[in-house]
Amino acid sequence: MKIIFLVFILTLMSCADDSFKKVEALNTFRILAITASNSEVAPGGSSVLQLYVSDTKGDGRTISGTLEACIDPGIAFGATVSCDHDPLKATAAYSIDTINDADLGVGNLYTGFATATYTATIPATILLGRTAREQYNGVSYIVNFSFTVDGLTVKSFKRIVATSRVSLNSNPTISNVLINGNGASGKPNKDDLLSLTSSTAEDYSYQNVDDSLEARSETLEVAWYVSEGEINKPKAYSSETIRYKSIPPTSTMLLITVLRDGRGGIAIHREVF
Repeated sequence: MKIIFLVFILTLMSCADDSFKKVEALNTFRILAITASNSEVAPGGSSVLQLYVSDTKGDGRTISGTLEACIDPGIAFGATVSCDHDPLKATAAYSIDTINDADLGVGNLYTGFATATYTATIPATILLGRTAREQYNGVSYIVNFSFTVDGLTVKSFKRIVATSRVSLNSNPTISNVLINGNGASGKPNKDDLLSLTSSTAEDYSYQNVDDSLEARSETLEVAWYVSEGEINKPKAYSSETIRYKSIPPTSTMLLITVLRDGRGGIAIHREVF
């Protein structure tokens, strides 16, 4: 059985070779994003998670899966995305109903938010025994989702950071998607320029190994998805303009943007034409 790990790491490059998978295409079951009400929490806090999915070719169905939640085993340092190391891991079933979940029906191509939520509660003891630097910068708690769809296992995980900092990260926002500088009111035409307006990047502090505090600012990046056609740069900075490369279809078309702040915060915008 094939395994697909969908880890949401944006690489700011694209390839014009048609032999490569078009990452912007909404033509298979995909987990586009996992949102969290709080991407950073104090120890013992909680966060409500939802999946943003696409199943344009599924014709409407219920997709059953599972989740497991635990303290991060060290994914950033090469550890496997798994909770097998944690005897206190939480497990649960998780299903996506692409017919009855919010606005996922025929007119919206079975693409939208999963209404089912999962509340992840971070252990109150997660920072015990950690260095002052680890406590300040945060320790990750992960929720790993897994689904088997059309013979493929599709996995995706979400990090929630527990930190001793008083100032916690908030989700970015998208206020509008623009076509040639104007609010989107219809399908983009070939060579139209797409952009978005969003909240500004947040400033935050990071504790270095010498215990000094470094002032940092988020880098807002956006992933563009279309149900029909191609775009020239599916992964871009939020300030960049991208180009729609195709003649628009006569059928329903979706244009979806996922904005990430690099700290777990996510905003999603959907246009249906």
